[in-house]
Amino acid sequence: MANPGESLLQLHNVTVRPATAGPVEDEIERLISAGTREHPLHVLDLDDVVRKHRNWLHTMPRVTPFYAVKCNDDPAIVATLACLGTGFDCASEAEMRNILALGVSPDRILFAHPIKSREALAFARARGIRRMTFDNECELEKVQREYPEAQLVLRIRHDSDRVLIALGKKFGCDARGDGRRLLARAVALGVQVVGVSFHVGCGSLDADVFYRAIESARSVFDYARDELGVNLQLLDIGGGFPGDSDKPIDEYAQAVQQGLREFFPVGEGPAIVEVIAEPGRYYVGSAVTLLSTVQGKRVIRAGDGPPDTARIEQIMYYINDGVFGTLFDWLSLRQINDLERAVPLVRPERQQERLYRTTIWGPTCDSTDIVCEDVEFPEHQIGDYIVFKNLGAYGMTFATNFNGFPKPSVEVYVKEGTWNMLQSIATINWREKTATFLDSVQSSAL
Repeated sequence: MANPGESLLQLHNVTVRPATAGPVEDEIERLISAGTREHPLHVLDLDDVVRKHRNWLHTMPRVTPFYAVKCNDDPAIVATLACLGTGFDCASEAEMRNILALGVSPDRILFAHPIKSREALAFARARGIRRMTFDNECELEKVQREYPEAQLVLRIRHDSDRVLIALGKKFGCDARGDGRRLLARAVALGVQVVGVSFHVGCGSLDADVFYRAIESARSVFDYARDELGVNLQLLDIGGGFPGDSDKPIDEYAQAVQQGLREFFPVGEGPAIVEVIAEPGRYYVGSAVTLLSTVQGKRVIRAGDGPPDTARIEQIMYYINDGVFGTLFDWLSLRQINDLERAVPLVRPERQQERLYRTTIWGPTCDSTDIVCEDVEFPEHQIGDYIVFKNLGAYGMTFATNFNGFPKPSVEVYVKEGTWNMLQSIATINWREKTATFLDSVQSSAL
C-alpha cells in the first residue's frame, strides 16, 4: 500500500520555497510580473492548509477532523492531510478509492452519504470501510441486506437559520421522532448503530447552532442507552465551519467546546465518546488565490458628449474564469441568503487609485455568468490580472468546461520546512500523528 509521503513526492506542480521566503503573495506578484496568461491560474498555498490543521488541533483538541473530500480534492491537499493524520469524509466510491490510494487506512474513512448505491456499499465492504451514515428506514434495510456488518451513524437534522446551503431539506431525520424509531428498527434488524451525526449546513453564519445541535444529539444518545440498552460511541458534528482568511473559527470552536463539556463530558458512561467533524471549507477556503486575466473591456459613459470627456458611469470587464468555472457564485442561493458575490482584490499598489462602478463577467456566452456587479474597483486594462482570494472551497470541484473554456491550472507552493515536516511524519502511525505534528511545529514560523 502506498503512503501519503510517496503521494506528495509524485506531484509535479509543487514549488518548494526556501524556509526564509516571504508570504505566498510574493509568488503571486512574481507570477503577475511574468506577463499575461490566456487561461486562469489557481495558486494553492499548502502552508495555509497546514496552519489550519494546527489551529484546529489547538482550538478543538477533542474533535478529530475528517476532511470533506468534496470541498476540494486537489491531490496536494488530500495527500497533505493524509500525512497530517486527518480522517476523510467520502461520499462516493470514487472518493473512497482516491483516498485509499494514498495509503489511508479504512478506519480513517467515513462513508458520509446517507444514500448509497449497492455498488458503493459493495466497494466499501470489500475494502473494510465500515462506518457510514443513514437517515431513513429504506437505507437501513438496504445496508442490512448488502453490508450487515457495517457500523451505522444516524444522521439527525439540525439546520442553521443563517447558512449558505441548507442540507436538512435533503438529509437528516428528526432526532426525537424518526430518529428514535430508526434506532429501535436497527436493533430489531440486528444492525449496529454506533453513533449520531448532524450537519448544520454549508457555510453557517451562526456559531451557536453547534451547541444546540450537540444538545439534540445528546437526547438521541440518552434514548439509545435508557430505552434500547445501546451505548453509542461516536458523535459526528459535521461541517459548516468558516474557512475564509477574514473569518476565524474561534467562535465556532467555543460553541463546540461548550456543548461537549455540558453534554458529552470526558469519561462519562461506560465508554468514552469519540468526537469527529467533517470540515471542508475550513481547511481550504483561504488556501487558494485565483489569478484571472482581463480579456475584454467595455466603458460606459454618461451623456451624449465626446467619448473622451464624458464621465465614466460604469466599467465592465470580461475575464477568463467565471461562475461556470471556479467562481461559481451560488447564484440564486446567494440572492436568497443576501450574500455578496465574489469581490476582486484591490492590490496594494492600486489602493489609492480612483474607483469606478464595476461589473465583471465570466468568459462564456451565458448572460448569467456574472462574477460581481456594481462593486467599486480601480480601472484595469486588457491583459491585466484581476485577483480573487479565498477560492479554495468548492470552486474547482464545481467547475465545468461550459462553452469549451478550460478550468484553471493549479500551481502549489510550500515552504521547505513544511515540506520536510510532511515527509518526515508520512510513515508515522496515524494515531500518533496529532502529538507528533504539534511537537514538530512548536517552533515553526507557520
